[in-house]
Amino acid sequence: MNDEDMEFCKGKDSYGKVSSNAFAHQNYGPIQTRAHPNAIERKRMPTHVIVNASKVAITVAFSFLSGLCASKLPFFDKANQKQSAKARVERIAKRCERLRKNEDKHEDEAYVACRGEARTYPVHSSNTALVIIDMQTDFLSSKGRLGKNYDESVARGMERTIENVSKLLKKCREKGITVAHSRSHRYGASVRRDLLLDVDVLKGSPIEGVDETYNFVEACKPVEGEIIVDKWTFGAFASTDLEERLLERGVERILLCGILTNVCVIATAVQAVDRFFRVCLVEDCCGAFGAGWHEKAVELINGPQIAKANHHKSVGLYFGEVAGVEETMKGLECLL
Repeated sequence: MNDEDMEFCKGKDSYGKVSSNAFAHQNYGPIQTRAHPNAIERKRMPTHVIVNASKVAITVAFSFLSGLCASKLPFFDKANQKQSAKARVERIAKRCERLRKNEDKHEDEAYVACRGEARTYPVHSSNTALVIIDMQTDFLSSKGRLGKNYDESVARGMERTIENVSKLLKKCREKGITVAHSRSHRYGASVRRDLLLDVDVLKGSPIEGVDETYNFVEACKPVEGEIIVDKWTFGAFASTDLEERLLERGVERILLCGILTNVCVIATAVQAVDRFFRVCLVEDCCGAFGAGWHEKAVELINGPQIAKANHHKSVGLYFGEVAGVEETMKGLECLL
């Protein structure tokens, strides 16, 4: 063993570490450390490497926790949905009880003469709304996607509907009645969201900015402050926030009109009474592809309501009273 090997053996242990043997240090002086060729050199990790490793560890931990929380979200979503649905049913039940006891009655309300023996429908500016269904160019004009296919008799019927709705709308505005308009992109079995153009109807429905013939006919166009909803279902409640917006304004009664009587109008009437709004259909402010379809829908809305053996006393709740535009305007005229 040469001197160099002796120095190595006395200065390091079997792992290549510097020995703490005092004897070796005293006899051989400061030991010159030199790693053995087969030893693993242990170096201190640079600070920036430690920092980066810590960041990676934190990121991994955060991702894991996020994933864990996300896996629980469906449970919380379902719980919130159940709670919200329960609260909504309770609100509707209270509204049902209120109407059943006639607690929606006002001392200075007026009355509209309706179909049936001595039947009337109460109206008041504080709790009545005119809900106008789908008075759009596509459905009412020869320029529209559907209207261009109408024969002369249907076209004339739609023109009368426009005239009557326009007249009723003007009177309701004069009397301070809440007005709501629906606009439909449900075309038969198709949903035409492309007709909304770039409008995000979840953030609100503007008067303008949509496809030209998808929009309202000029005579029945909304004004600022009136409710507008864009729907993709036949009924105006199922795919919109119409219920909430009517309730915000204290509405409990609905004067209903628009087109088509046998499709979107009757669907809206049923959805309204399901939510315990009193309904009165203004029949000559409605229109259909033919008189037969219109009359069948009116009978379905009003027949059960006026049958003495069934819901004769449930005014406007099964599924609605029916009145003419002249009778409705006479009733509104009596409001202060």
